[in-house]
Amino acid sequence: MKKRTATIVASVSIVIAFVALFFVLRGSSSPSVSGDVSSGIVLYYGTECPHCKDVDAFIERNAIAEKVSFARKEVWHDRKNASEMTDRAASCGIGRDQVGVPFLFADGQCYIGTPDVEGYLREKAGIPESTE
Repeated sequence: MKKRTATIVASVSIVIAFVALFFVLRGSSSPSVSGDVSSGIVLYYGTECPHCKDVDAFIERNAIAEKVSFARKEVWHDRKNASEMTDRAASCGIGRDQVGVPFLFADGQCYIGTPDVEGYLREKAGIPESTE
């Protein structure tokens, strides 16, 4: 009887371990972000980047975050986010030596630099070109 109980406990423990491993692995692929990543729009930035600060000012001035759902990911101090950004850039044919911030990945497209990022966000938010 003890042998049967030990077998059942061991079997249950193995199942629990596999379920836990599944959730751990599934969770590790989840990005660490602020904002809503379900939209598929991700703004990559560097904390000290002056061009990124210009984009942030544009976003605030035009209430973009209230009109467009997107995630923000810092890449200068976060290797995981930086790697993700270079992978996304590569999907657009942009090499590591050509990618920089601000960088926006949206709808399978890549936008690099203040004018391109602001242009995409302006269009997505429905803001006419002449308002700024």
